[in-house]
Amino acid sequence: MFRRNWLSTAVISILIAYIVFILGSWLWSAAMPSSSIRPLLSESGIRWFFGTFVANLAKPLLIWIILFDVAIGACQKSGLGHTLKQLFQPHAHLNNLQRRGLWPAIEIVVFELIIMALLVFPRHAILLSITGVVYPSSASESFIPVIAFMLFSASLFYGLFSGLLHNYKDTVVCALRGGRHLKIILCFYVLIVELVAIVKYTLLG
Repeated sequence: MFRRNWLSTAVISILIAYIVFILGSWLWSAAMPSSSIRPLLSESGIRWFFGTFVANLAKPLLIWIILFDVAIGACQKSGLGHTLKQLFQPHAHLNNLQRRGLWPAIEIVVFELIIMALLVFPRHAILLSITGVVYPSSASESFIPVIAFMLFSASLFYGLFSGLLHNYKDTVVCALRGGRHLKIILCFYVLIVELVAIVKYTLLG
């Protein structure tokens, strides 16, 4: 009940912010036509809103959210999340199945880190930019997806070697586990990102 009330309050608050800002900018521009404020309730504002709505939302952050949702879902389904949580508790004790799954998960992450290091740290590494720097480069742009992939692959290895995933069907189900909170996250993403875009259009042009 608390969670439902919190979500409803948050969404309504964001919608109120929309109304206050849109009407406020319109009234301000009407009272002071010489100001630099560009109201959304105008011909150019309405054209901008409909013409750029998709472009405003099509950000790398959207892809990062989806990738991490898939990775975290697999982490929970495979049991790796529970094991890591238990590992960092005082006087942690892992059973044989947990230890048998944890070591391959660690090994695959170490292997992937070595591969990434070979692609990034040598002087003329493939993922460096033309000028030889890490940022901006292919390495920096792929950093978040690589982290998500490492968590995803470690989860699958843990599930397979611990016995929680028995066959390829279980592996597919584990890979598709994400999405539990994705609808809520995407709802806030759309509302907040579009609100920020409207603020930038109105104030910065």
